[in-house]
Amino acid sequence: MKITIRNRVKIDQQEELIKETYNAQIKQSAQHTLIMYKNGENEKVLLKINDAEVTMTRYSTQTVKMRFNPEISSHTTYEGVGKLSIFTHQLDLNPSKGQLKIKYQLSQGEMSIGEYHLRIDWSEVPDVKEEES
Repeated sequence: MKITIRNRVKIDQQEELIKETYNAQIKQSAQHTLIMYKNGENEKVLLKINDAEVTMTRYSTQTVKMRFNPEISSHTTYEGVGKLSIFTHQLDLNPSKGQLKIKYQLSQGEMSIGEYHLRIDWSEVPDVKEEES
């Protein structure tokens, strides 16, 4: 399984586009889609997707958990930054097509840290031997 993460980050007037691809494992249950992968810093990341929200947990020296739900704001804590509020503006979930899109804002108190447009796609990697036949 491959996972591709695209993130458009806008902080003040600067915008950055990030694209990363990783090997991943996926587990499907009646209520959730679980996606596990290791990021560029070799940290384990777990995405838990259900009909209403996405939870992203990054297992680092200090675990970071982000909850994306357009109905409620949530909080996370980043090492060296402190407590941040997460405001999910849009959440488009399509696990059957292997895709999700999240638009959210991070704020610290009254100050906006940045706007994020996150797209995650996942798919099976075709077997090379199957392609040759």
